[in-house]
This record gives sequence, structure tokens and C-alpha cells, in this order.
Amino acid sequence: MHLTYLLAQHIKDVFNGNNWTDVNIETSLKDVDWKQAQQQTEASPNTIASLVYHLAFWNGIIMQRLKGETPIIPEGNGFDVPYLNNEEEWTTIINKTKESFMELSEAVHNFPEEKLLENYAPGIPSSFYRNMQGCVEHAHYHLGQIIILKNMVAQ
Repeated sequence: MHLTYLLAQHIKDVFNGNNWTDVNIETSLKDVDWKQAQQQTEASPNTIASLVYHLAFWNGIIMQRLKGETPIIPEGNGFDVPYLNNEEEWTTIINKTKESFMELSEAVHNFPEEKLLENYAPGIPSSFYRNMQGCVEHAHYHLGQIIILKNMVAQ
């Protein structure tokens, strides 16, 4: 089994299940409504919506890096989710985030294994592998935050 296959599977699993934490983004968001998604808490400057939006943003950054691009990260770092006016807008963000996980998974799966340890850009000491593995870790980190915020806004 190839490492890119395993990494791609981990990217899918953190979103839609079967990962080692037994918690995933998709299921965790099923009962979060659009008002809860943007509710501010004392626990974090972020909301559930801003975390989900940020994950999709970073999946896009990693996709660009896999293509050999060196994207500029804006000051908002992908946390600048637009204000939600209704459930449809929240559903759209969730669906775009799911799509970003599936597209990234596919790109990782198809990535040439012989390039995994190469730096994604000249002069930047971060390999393609580190970016892929980091993406999985990043998603799990924010999933934990989503769960904590979800428990707080449900009270």
C-alpha cells in the first residue's frame, strides 16, 4: 500500500468518518444550525463557522502547494467567514468544505510518491509529505475545537 493512498484516506476520514478518533467533521456538524455556527463564546475568538471555513481555505492552500505554487497567506488566514444569514448559507459552507477535503484527498492520492520528501518550494524547508500530514493533523486539531464550541453553544 502506498503512503499517498494512506494520507489521502486519512484526509477523507477526518471529514466523513472511520478515523482513529471515532469523531469526524461531517457528523459533528449535522446538528449545528446556522445561528450556533456563528455564535461567539468565551472559549475562543473563533466560531464553528470560522473554523470550518478556515479548514476549506487551508485545504485549498495545500492543493496549490501540491501543484508547485507558493500561495500568499492573507492576514485573515482563512478565518474570515462571511456573516451567515440563513441555514442555506451554512449548508453551502459545509458542502464546500467537504468538497475541499475530497478534492485534496484525490490530489494527495495521485501525487507522485517519489516527490514526497521534496520541499514544496525552493528555500522553504517543508516537504510535500509534511504538508499532507500536517493537513490531517490540522483538521483533527480544529475538529477538537469544533466539538468544544459545539458543546458550549448547545447549552
